[in-house]
Amino acid sequence: MKIVKKIKSHFFNYTFIEHIATGESYNTNVKLQRNLDKSLWVGKISRPLYLPNVNNRSESYSSTGDLLDLNDRALLGFRLARSVGLNSLRVKIIPFKIVEEFDINTLSHARIDNYVFLTPFKGLSLPQYLASKSFSSLEESDIKNKEEAIRSFIFNLWIGNYDNKDKDYLVDNDSNLISIDYHLLGPTSQDNKNLSLGACGEMFDIDNSEDTGWCVGNGELLNYIKNNPNHRCFDDTINKINSISKRRIKLAMRDLHFYNQGTQQDINRLFLNFLIERQVKLKKTIKDWIKADYPIASLPKQK
Repeated sequence: MKIVKKIKSHFFNYTFIEHIATGESYNTNVKLQRNLDKSLWVGKISRPLYLPNVNNRSESYSSTGDLLDLNDRALLGFRLARSVGLNSLRVKIIPFKIVEEFDINTLSHARIDNYVFLTPFKGLSLPQYLASKSFSSLEESDIKNKEEAIRSFIFNLWIGNYDNKDKDYLVDNDSNLISIDYHLLGPTSQDNKNLSLGACGEMFDIDNSEDTGWCVGNGELLNYIKNNPNHRCFDDTINKINSISKRRIKLAMRDLHFYNQGTQQDINRLFLNFLIERQVKLKKTIKDWIKADYPIASLPKQK
């Protein structure tokens, strides 16, 4: 039995290396090494969004139960990102039980499930990269695909990812910009089918220009968009997203499960319709946001 256990460990397991980004994230992030090939991965352990007395949430914050599908939401985000041609990462979801030398009971907070969301450990976050090379802005940096800031913003608006910040992007060893965080996106219940989950567990509306700002944040990504409001990739990206068929969206949703908040009631059909209905709204929503001078809603939202 010991030999069998060692073989399983070698081929399937990961080993805990260290905690990373401690104090910088609401969730727990760890560095793991895959036993088979010694590759390094970042593991994200999601904590519940809807804890009592966490942040001063507004009325748009729904506390009727937690979301049990955050990892599936993130996986959908990465799949759709590849569909529209964005730089993306290999991702996987693994059970805690195959992570060695890490006692899950030592976590300082609750968790939504018994899984870890993995992305490759590579590159630097956008703020770290700019600081390491003394660049004062994304615009003047040597990042090769600066237009990814625009494409990612439009993509985030489509999928309802209203939790975007500069640190949610990394710059890889080839100086390419990559978006790395899609956990908070999409609808959460039949009661709010037109609203999307976002920063601090708040709900965001595609028809509200101030909410649109949370699809890019308030840093260097926003500054780049402000300096390039007529860039050709606005129309190119919108057209690309609008070309994604219902069949391709359903394919991206294969084997994923989305639930009504606080329950295990299936809302996959709602999720599909949510994405289809937002495609035709992108151009007007972005035009209204630019015309309003790139606002971003204050959080918590006013009651």
